[in-house]
Amino acid sequence: MKTSIKLSGLVAAMLMAAAGSSFAADPVVPYVQSSAKQTVVNSTGLCWRTGFWTPALAEQAGPEGAGCACDKDILSAAACTKAEPAAPVEEPKVAKVTLAADTLFAFDSAKLSASGTDMLDQLVDRMAGMDVEVILTTGYADRLGKEAYNQQLSERRAEAVKTYLVDKGVDSGLVQTEGRGTADPVVDCPKPAANSQIKNVQDLVNCLAPNRRAVIEVIGTRTVQ
Repeated sequence: MKTSIKLSGLVAAMLMAAAGSSFAADPVVPYVQSSAKQTVVNSTGLCWRTGFWTPALAEQAGPEGAGCACDKDILSAAACTKAEPAAPVEEPKVAKVTLAADTLFAFDSAKLSASGTDMLDQLVDRMAGMDVEVILTTGYADRLGKEAYNQQLSERRAEAVKTYLVDKGVDSGLVQTEGRGTADPVVDCPKPAANSQIKNVQDLVNCLAPNRRAVIEVIGTRTVQ
């Protein structure tokens, strides 16, 4: 069994004095230390103990201390066992979530198209697990027709989206609607002309389809684990 060498109090004091050690300034170390703060060992590698060495003092510095390096075999296992670092606890990350979707309508209609309902279904699925603050639904119309009529049509389109979302279980109090008429067009199609891709009114109606829409913005928070 490995055993450190214990010095008498007088010899230990002499060695420490020669090494310039000072118990008043340094923590109590129950092993003889060199001027470089290294534990003094003999030719066989055994540490020199001081006259006041005790197991309790040897254990004080823990797994990285001189005691566990010199006398691990006689100290308690707990004193010389490195504690496993605690797994870091990740704080939940709260991200601001904004979702948007373009929902198409047929010409002069506030009835959602099949592609529109599919997009809204996907939007409802993406909202699962969110703490929703508000859902902003803005309806739009294309430029064909009178301004007042298009304004009303855009409002009806926004309301159509709200009705669909509420039917899917969304709290009606969370949904705010607005109609913006022909504002913010997605596409700007030229008037029909013989030498243009837009040759007639039907071509123009088809070209303006992206403007017949509702934009849905869901604002809330989602906790990311």
